[in-house]
Amino acid sequence: MSGKDPREEARRREARSVLDRAERESETVLRSTFEGAHRSKAGGGGEEDDAIERLGRKIGRGAGAVFALGLVAYLVWTYL
Repeated sequence: MSGKDPREEARRREARSVLDRAERESETVLRSTFEGAHRSKAGGGGEEDDAIERLGRKIGRGAGAVFALGLVAYLVWTYL
């Protein structure tokens, strides 16, 4: 075989385009996530703070704390 297989080249081009697209999309998602976190800490950027959003944050933080305490208790109970 003196030359490269055209099917192999097509597969490589397709793989490269898929990887490039995945990289672009992940950068977009991460950037929007970090920008959203920055806006929420900075005071919302002029957006009103909705009561439901505040309630959701409180519930999420409370559930996270309960989960963390439960995990610590489970690990202590299991391994000590």
